[in-house]
Amino acid sequence: MLTQLSIRSLRNLSEVSLDLSEGLSVFTGLNGAGKTSVLDAVHILGTGKSFATSQLTKAISDDHQGLQVVGRVKYAGAESVIGISRQRAGGGETRLSGSPVKALSELARELPLVVLNADTLNALREGPEARRRLIDQMVFHVEHSFASLWQRYHQALKQRNMLLRKARGADDSAWIGEMASLGEQVHQARVRVASLLSDELSEVLAAMGVVFPGMSLFLRSGWKADESLLGALNDGAQSDRQRGFTQVGPHRGDLQCLIGGRPSHEVLSRGQMKVLMSAMRVAQGRVLAEVTGRAPVFLLDDVGAELDHDNARAVFSVLAASKVQVLATMVSLDDERRWEGFGPITVFHVEQGVIKETNSMA
Repeated sequence: MLTQLSIRSLRNLSEVSLDLSEGLSVFTGLNGAGKTSVLDAVHILGTGKSFATSQLTKAISDDHQGLQVVGRVKYAGAESVIGISRQRAGGGETRLSGSPVKALSELARELPLVVLNADTLNALREGPEARRRLIDQMVFHVEHSFASLWQRYHQALKQRNMLLRKARGADDSAWIGEMASLGEQVHQARVRVASLLSDELSEVLAAMGVVFPGMSLFLRSGWKADESLLGALNDGAQSDRQRGFTQVGPHRGDLQCLIGGRPSHEVLSRGQMKVLMSAMRVAQGRVLAEVTGRAPVFLLDDVGAELDHDNARAVFSVLAASKVQVLATMVSLDDERRWEGFGPITVFHVEQGVIKETNSMA
C-alpha cells in the first residue's frame, strides 16, 4: 500500500504532503480544485505516466520549471520509495529506493494500480486495442515472463512488416517461425489469465447483486481457432506480401464480453456497460492480489458521476470487503451514514490546490 505521498508543482498542487492509510481515502471538493491531480500523482508513481496528458511535462504547474512526486510504499513489512521528477526544459529522474529505474515496468510491479474513471469504464466499447490492453495489463503482473515475450513478438512483427513493405517477394520464413512460436505463447498466457478473470468477475457481480444472464468472456486469438498460428501465417503469406503487413497474430486478438452470445455493447445500455466494466476492474484487482500477493491500489475518479447511486455504493462495498487501499474523488460525501460499515475512511478536502484532512470514520 501507499503510506506517504508528496507532490510538488503538479498542475494546481504546488506543495502537498499526505499520510495515507489502508481502507478508503476520499478527496472531496469542487471540480477543478485538484482532486484528480492527487490520483494522477499516484498514477505517475506506478506507471511513470500521467493519465490526463500524454506528455508529463504538460502537467507541470504554471510558472514552475519542474515537478516532483515521491511515494513511500509498504508491502509485507518491506518499504520502498519511488521518486519521479521532470523538468520543463527536458530531463528528470525516476528512482526506486535511490536506484535509477531502467524500465517503467519496475514501477508497475512495485506499485500496481487499478484505475476506474470515465476512460477505463468505456474500455469494452472502445474496440479491440483497448480490450487487448486490459487483458495484457493483467497478464503482465500474473505472468512474469510476459513483458519480455510480448516485446520479442512485437520486434519480430516489426521486422517482418518492414521486410514485407520493402521487398514484397523476400523470404520471410525466419520471421514467420519466430512469430509463430512467440505468438502462441502470448496467446496461451492470455488464455490462462482470462480464465482467472472470468471466474473472479462472476463472483464480483454476484457480490454487487448484478445479474447479466448468459454472460461470458471470450478471448479471440487473432487467427482461426481451428488452426495453428504457424499455419495461419503460412496460409496468409501471399496476402500479407500484397498488403505489406501481417494480418494474423495475437496483435489482432480481442477480449470480448458476451451476453447470450452477442457482444455486450450490442445488448447492454451505456450505464449497464459501465457497471460491467467496474466489476471487471474490481475483479482484475482481486486476481492480481491473489496471484501476486500484492494488492493493487485502486484509483476511483468521480465514480459517483459515472454510476448511479446503488451501483456506485456496490462497487465501494465490494472493495471494502476485499480490504484493499482505495483512493477516490467525490464532490462531497453527502450523507455520511451511507458510508457506515465501510471500515476505515479518511476524508480530505481539496480547495484551490490545498489539501486538508477533515474527518476520519472507523
